[in-house]
Amino acid sequence: MSTAVGDQRVFAELWVSFVSLVRSYIAAHDLGRIEGRAFVDDGEDGRLTVREDKRILTVEFEAKTGAGEWTVYEDEVGPERRLEGGEFRIGADSMVTFSDRRGSVDMEIAAEAFTAKVFDQD
Repeated sequence: MSTAVGDQRVFAELWVSFVSLVRSYIAAHDLGRIEGRAFVDDGEDGRLTVREDKRILTVEFEAKTGAGEWTVYEDEVGPERRLEGGEFRIGADSMVTFSDRRGSVDMEIAAEAFTAKVFDQD
């Protein structure tokens, strides 16, 4: 087995774990809400979408490289509705680096950061 194939498998498994963490944090946030609910898709094929009342977060991930992009939209997906976005990389050690932050953070902290972005709590 080559290193590239091994890395791709690691990145694919890390993506599954990351999506699970995001889903957990979104569900926990919804427990405290009086009304409304966020919706999270299954995160398959390297794409995750979280829809909240007034925001949509899309996250795209490439298991071949461990790199991804995220975008927050207002109300609906479209270039004119784009509020913010950036790039990120998940390392084989499960540390996540964001293009708009210094250093790396644990995958759990990165999942919390994405949750905050969709609920506008940066």
